[in-house]
Amino acid sequence: MRIGLLAYHSACNFGATLQLLSTYKYLEKAGHNPLVINWIPLDLEAFYKKRTPKEQFINQQELRKIIWEETPICRTDEEIATVINKLGIDAVIIGSDAVAQHHPWQERLIFPTRRLFSIIKYTSDRMFPNPYWGTFNNNLKQSVPTAVISASCQDSAYKFIPRSIRKIMTESLSHHSYYSVRDTWTQEMISSITKGKITPDITPDPVFAFNYNASEITPSRKEITERYQLPEKYLLLSFFKTSHVTSEWITSFCNSAHLHGYKCIVLPFSMQNAFGVADQTIKLPLSPLEWYALIKYSSGYVGNNMHPIVVSIHNEVPFYSFDNYGIKHLRGHITSDKSSKIRHLLTLAGFESSRVSCISNKFTPPSPELVLNHINNFDKAKAHKFAEAYYTLYTSMMKTVLSQLATS
Repeated sequence: MRIGLLAYHSACNFGATLQLLSTYKYLEKAGHNPLVINWIPLDLEAFYKKRTPKEQFINQQELRKIIWEETPICRTDEEIATVINKLGIDAVIIGSDAVAQHHPWQERLIFPTRRLFSIIKYTSDRMFPNPYWGTFNNNLKQSVPTAVISASCQDSAYKFIPRSIRKIMTESLSHHSYYSVRDTWTQEMISSITKGKITPDITPDPVFAFNYNASEITPSRKEITERYQLPEKYLLLSFFKTSHVTSEWITSFCNSAHLHGYKCIVLPFSMQNAFGVADQTIKLPLSPLEWYALIKYSSGYVGNNMHPIVVSIHNEVPFYSFDNYGIKHLRGHITSDKSSKIRHLLTLAGFESSRVSCISNKFTPPSPELVLNHINNFDKAKAHKFAEAYYTLYTSMMKTVLSQLATS
């Protein structure tokens, strides 16, 4: 089949690139003809251009030309429909990623501010309706089957979504041949919106299959070691400045790590360099493939974000997560991490103790010694068992998706 892929392909985001690339390579190896639908809303493009260092923005644009094939650029549902018709796309897979977002005004309300309160304006990809909900099908002369895999709502406060919008959402969701989600919060959101008519399965992030799908384009240990002059044993630290982890904490952690024979290396985020000083700092620009390899061959990862944790489990790398996901109100005075996809994943994998929520403004980081103890005593056998089980679930999902698309 000629399968169009619709996801965050243009995002300056390491995880977004890797999960789409994993799906793309899986389909190629399964004998299909994947094609990335090049939908880039103008406001999202402006967001990444403004927030990402120029060298990194160019780096990821150039990489896209090498790792997959894209359609001509699309800005609207109508242009997506035109591309589908013109290029003979037989079916569309949406995701994996945060493709199930909608953020009501109550969630976007910030209080207090200089003007008493303000409402955050999100880019169009994060608000319903948009093509991630399959709205392009309304512009096709003949609809094509669509599947959504391992979707996330990215902490959406779905309980505030009005009944009128829920009704339209339910209509959009009913047209998909297949729908799965990445975490329990998104599962509950879809079930709530549809009044129980759709309760999607929870399925793995495609990065859990990256070594199987894309190992041939992953830098080797020798390549990555020589390129960055890495020591044999190194720990990666990757913190946002807003994580409430101080320079003193990082220095103390590095000193403790040295006693165990580790060097500490600061690993950047896709849109900014990470906070802190250690033995070595890797700065942008950085390829998502090199970012993946740096984690894969490390002795451990400590820091923020989800995909470093996914990569770590997939490669049996010790980790400690400073979980930055969840819902905050009153500038962090009131918080809940129930919507955190990291919390969901680590609860499922049995690594709850290797995580701490850091979204509250009252957060105090655990001691460097405690974090290092988790790294040194990490259960690699348990990680291996979970990664293998999740890979089996991933392959089952993809076989079901392709079967559903072929018969729809």
